[in-house]
Amino acid sequence: MNYKKNEELTRVSCKHYSPLTIRKYTRPGYPLFVALITDDSLDNLDVFITKNFELEDLGKTIEEIRQKVGKITDELVKYYKKAEGVAVIAFADKLVVSSLWGDFMTFWQCKAELYFLLLNTPWV
Repeated sequence: MNYKKNEELTRVSCKHYSPLTIRKYTRPGYPLFVALITDDSLDNLDVFITKNFELEDLGKTIEEIRQKVGKITDELVKYYKKAEGVAVIAFADKLVVSSLWGDFMTFWQCKAELYFLLLNTPWV
C-alpha cells in the first residue's frame, strides 16, 4: 500500500467527530430510541419518524417488532445521507430489539458509548 507519512489510513482516524444524538420516542408503555452519528441536520427527525412510522403499533409478535425496527433503521440510512451510524432500539413487552448500522456495527467504542448512555442517562 502506498501512503504518505502522516496520512490517515482509516476513516475513523480522520473523522471530524460527528456527534452522537439519541432521541427517545414514547409509545403507550414502551420506549423507542433512535440514535444517529451524523452531520446532517436533525431538525426534522421527529417529523420524519412520526410521519413514516406508526409507533403505536410496532407489532404483536417478536418477528413483527424485529421487522419494524429494521425498516426504521433502513429508512433512516436512506434519508440521512451523511449518517455514519444509525441505531434503533425498541423496548417492548419483556423484549429488547436493536437494529444497528454503520459505526455502531463496526466499532466497539461507538456501540459501548451508545449502550452506556442508554443505561446511565435518566430519560425524562
